[in-house]
Amino acid sequence: MSVTLIYNWLVLNITIQGKLQHGAPFVMSVESVIAKGNQCLEDRENIPSAPLWHMGKVAVFESKESFDLLQNTIDYLTCKGKTGRQFTSNEKEFMRELFEALWWGGKYHGFKEAADLANHYVNGDGKILTINAQVYKESVIVKDTMTAMKSHIKDIASKRSPLSNISTGDRAFLNSSYAKPLMRGKRNVNTHGYILNNGALLVEQTNQRLKNADHRFYLKVNTTKNGANFLSSWKVESIYDFEPFSKGYITDIPLAKGFVLKLPDGLSHHLTKIGVAKDFKYLSTWQELWK
Repeated sequence: MSVTLIYNWLVLNITIQGKLQHGAPFVMSVESVIAKGNQCLEDRENIPSAPLWHMGKVAVFESKESFDLLQNTIDYLTCKGKTGRQFTSNEKEFMRELFEALWWGGKYHGFKEAADLANHYVNGDGKILTINAQVYKESVIVKDTMTAMKSHIKDIASKRSPLSNISTGDRAFLNSSYAKPLMRGKRNVNTHGYILNNGALLVEQTNQRLKNADHRFYLKVNTTKNGANFLSSWKVESIYDFEPFSKGYITDIPLAKGFVLKLPDGLSHHLTKIGVAKDFKYLSTWQELWK
């Protein structure tokens, strides 16, 4: 089978929350810690040069050989990162290509924004990335929150108070009657999402496209009023980064049934320490004229 065909069949379920979605904390026994520590005492020579190719073999052929090679390499590099050992150029390139492979998987599944975020982490040089506003505008919790915020804005306008720099994190909004029905415990998280106590929006979990790109965020708005009309500029702004090894988070990357790569967030974070990746801000903006 050609490389192109494997690309087309590649099955990756990228779960990103403005970054790859955190899984459960990584808990190991004393014995496993010792075993992990011994994995990187000596350099390895068989660092895969094409992670995407091996991911494709797992996705299409359920190749245990390719899966083990990928997971063992990730475990080995995790050990090196934890112990502060230098990465070789081949090891750095493996991690860069691993994130680029997530771009291919995201594109294949229609998760363009998630794919672009993963790719930008290793190829964007830390520059701000603008992502498609439509992915937010079509969200159930975003649309409901916009409606609630517009009612709140009307109340503010009636008091002739400033309409700038209003956020879902503002206590005045959270305490309003408009926000209460949208709060946690009031809605079905799978189909409608909700607002957390701190004002962050948790996206409806069935919305895979947005969930995989940015599943938790604040919504901000600046508004001007002209007669009976309001012009609102909406904005979502987040940071794409990862937690260090000390947090113990793991990201699952399902390739095929029974084949799930475990990628520690700490290793992804470590890439910023060795010149492979850079944290970056990403944002989305749109305007709305309303009455």
